[in-house]
Amino acid sequence: MRLAAIVLSAFALPLHAETIPVFTPGDEGRPFVDVYASGLYSASCVEGAGCTCAAMPLDRGGVAVALGLESVAADVQGVWDSPASDHSLTNETAEALHARFGGSGYCPQTTLEPHDGQWRDSKPIHISVQCGPVGEMLRQVLADQKIVTAAIVWNGVFSSETVQTAFMAADPDPEYTPHAFKDITPVESVGTAQAMTEMGPVTSTGRMQLLTPNLFAVDWEVKGMTEVGACNWSTRHLVTRVGK
Repeated sequence: MRLAAIVLSAFALPLHAETIPVFTPGDEGRPFVDVYASGLYSASCVEGAGCTCAAMPLDRGGVAVALGLESVAADVQGVWDSPASDHSLTNETAEALHARFGGSGYCPQTTLEPHDGQWRDSKPIHISVQCGPVGEMLRQVLADQKIVTAAIVWNGVFSSETVQTAFMAADPDPEYTPHAFKDITPVESVGTAQAMTEMGPVTSTGRMQLLTPNLFAVDWEVKGMTEVGACNWSTRHLVTRVGK
């Protein structure tokens, strides 16, 4: 993921949750607790071994925005670790999905934490450009961004600083100005940076939000001023864990 030049289509901020109950995989006696009151869960599943489930901080509208979908059907109950698309959605209960993958009883509940491994950026699933006569050229540049894979060790904590460090190590960019990120919740953070470019001064804002243990969304928004007027653009990416 090239972090240098893009940023934010705002998600509605999730409610701060109460302490999330955590169960061991052998605990089959406790039902899933929707601590964010979003109506959705996130599941990480292994064929023959069942799933672990976590409360999602996004409601259906937020998931639609994150995945670049027009909407998420009212009967959708969860998001699981299939490829990041509408195929990631399921109308099964956490218990039913757990059973389909070989588990029994209630789906063991965990906090929503990212898994260590190789993480790969995507082409933008959304691009918005308002930049006068160079708008279409800029849109094409954004659409053709290089896809980068980076090794990330999270230490059990979703951190945009960790993402920034890992991707810039994987694909160094001497023109990149690091963003200063601030956590909003344990699974979401926002960062800003200001820089001088060939087009003039720009302010870049980035938002990263963990959706499942193997998927997070990144929104970038850049606002600048050129000789011919304002030049603003934004993109949305999905970053997926693709291996150990």
